[in-house]
Amino acid sequence: MTSINDSANSNTIVLVPHYNNLQGLMNSLRSIKHSNSIDVLVVDDGSDNNQLPNIPEINNILNKNVNVKIIEISTNGGITNALNVGLDYILKKKTHRFVARLDCGDVCVANRFSIQENFLLNNNSIDIVGSWVKWVDNKSKKDIFCYKPPTNHKKIRRMMAVRCNIIHPSVMYRLSVVEALGKYPLNFEAAEDYAYFFNMANKSQTANIAKFLTKVEYNPKGISYDKRKEQNKSKLKIVLKYGKFNFHTAYGIAYNIGLMAVPSKIVLKMKKQLFKAP
Repeated sequence: MTSINDSANSNTIVLVPHYNNLQGLMNSLRSIKHSNSIDVLVVDDGSDNNQLPNIPEINNILNKNVNVKIIEISTNGGITNALNVGLDYILKKKTHRFVARLDCGDVCVANRFSIQENFLLNNNSIDIVGSWVKWVDNKSKKDIFCYKPPTNHKKIRRMMAVRCNIIHPSVMYRLSVVEALGKYPLNFEAAEDYAYFFNMANKSQTANIAKFLTKVEYNPKGISYDKRKEQNKSKLKIVLKYGKFNFHTAYGIAYNIGLMAVPSKIVLKMKKQLFKAP
């Protein structure tokens, strides 16, 4: 484990898994800003030697008040394992109130974490908060589509059976929820976040902030594309496991079965039409 500028009293720790995407990691870290101290935990999931995070270079690009720790896993075990290794560290340390997420290549607006911290501090009944999200082309950096999930818990919970309405790289959740529910589940390949947040939505209050706080990199070689078949199967299993017996669950089952038959290029075109970038 490597530390840079150990923090004194950060409310939030940002969990960032990394695997062979050093430039993406640097872009993400560069976007993190905070008026107070904030910690970032990078979990390197067995990257190649030439892709390992470089401590001096990272130190040079960090903004004021940002403190980074790096955990190195010797062999690649996948994103779910990397996330849970990070949560193990955070749970053992027990010095933070909130866990936020960001993926390599994704960037956030300057005040994202302040907005989410203040929201959770002022809304004690809410345990997890996301935001609206823009997807950008990984090469041109132009907006491809924008997603505005519902902001109140009732609508979020109702629509979770259709699609995940809590976007993983946009979230911040209370450490107390992790202590109560445990870590990311291991039996839903390429959809661990959907299962985790569906379970949270069943047992906790959720919300989304009606602002575009995070830009997610659309990568045709990413998990959602490369493991699309496995992901769609996992999504169906999740709806069957966590969904209640109602119209939205029935619709979600039919919707996810339908997605299995539709080519990924057509799905992307549909998203561009449904969630047009402004």
